Amino acid sequence: MKNNTKHIVIIAMVAAVYAVVTIGLAPISYGYFQFRISEALTLLTFFNPIFVPGLTLGVLVANFASPYGILDMLLGTLASFIAFILIRITRNTINNLFVASLFPTITNGLIIPFVILGRELTFASYWAIVATVAFGQFVVLTVSYILFRILMKSNRPFIKMLENL
Repeated sequence: MKNNTKHIVIIAMVAAVYAVVTIGLAPISYGYFQFRISEALTLLTFFNPIFVPGLTLGVLVANFASPYGILDMLLGTLASFIAFILIRITRNTINNLFVASLFPTITNGLIIPFVILGRELTFASYWAIVATVAFGQFVVLTVSYILFRILMKSNRPFIKMLENL
């Protein structure tokens, strides 16, 4: 029972941090150019699957504050969840953090334009928004990747702790 409580606390804390950072930085978290600083947390899923439910819940809660409403709550959360699953698959197959860091860029880039554009979606507008959303994701996740690589080299006990939660 003690382990279940620990996992619930971890899930709740991760969800809260993701949601608070996203909503707190709302002007840059939503829209055509999205620089969700909270997306840095998505790479935690590479180290331990315990972070998948917490981050998924955090995305859902953060998307309650989205100007795009229910569509963002559903499709935005789905895009992130797919990325988390792909990150875990990458960890279990090729074990490459760089490749894993690309999945949030790809899934959000391809899915979020449907959220932003809704009924105004055209072929040209779709690809334009793919480019802007993917750009923001790529910037945040590239910086995150670099920070995680530094941690992996300089602070192995921290990484071991993440893996053993």
